[in-house]
Amino acid sequence: MNTQQAIKFPEFTGIRCLMMPFIQGDPSSVPEEFRKGYEKILADTFINKGEIGFLTIDESPATKGKPHRGDRAQFGRALHTEVGRLPNKIYCWGGGGWGGIHNVELEADVKILLANNVSDSCATWNATHENTSRDGDIGNFSADYPMSDATFMKAGQVHEIGILTPHESLPVETNVNRQFLRIMSSGVHGREPHFTENPLVNLH
Repeated sequence: MNTQQAIKFPEFTGIRCLMMPFIQGDPSSVPEEFRKGYEKILADTFINKGEIGFLTIDESPATKGKPHRGDRAQFGRALHTEVGRLPNKIYCWGGGGWGGIHNVELEADVKILLANNVSDSCATWNATHENTSRDGDIGNFSADYPMSDATFMKAGQVHEIGILTPHESLPVETNVNRQFLRIMSSGVHGREPHFTENPLVNLH
């Protein structure tokens, strides 16, 4: 797990794009509705400049006392890895039910950049959790990841993690407009219907 340069988020507007393909380091490869205000961030924040990456920007209200990802947590703590894993060691995302029909497979060396605008709303651990679940929820292993060993992300900090790095969405201290940025490297194959299409980048 690495910490990169800090970024400054733009004014909150409520935009949202999910796993949209783009060219890393090239803001012009992102439709204007998503790059507006994010131009400098997109120019300066990348894993491998010039390669295809996958962009998520999620600006949405967070409720006091609740973690941003809490609704998906099955074991109390919203502790998870970025992907699920099938018994045959395929790293994947859902489809018609995690681990059943899956539409997206990921290579094991995919890297991820994470950042948000609310300090201490996400914790990461310097570890790799190979024995992850079909949907990435590892809250049942929470005893292995005490908060005393966690790194708490600060507003604007960019952290690089792997697909099996344990991280946790934490309850926010007040109602807040939370801005979340994720950039994934190449090595993602397939797409879910709810992923955001990019007319400026054709993967076929």
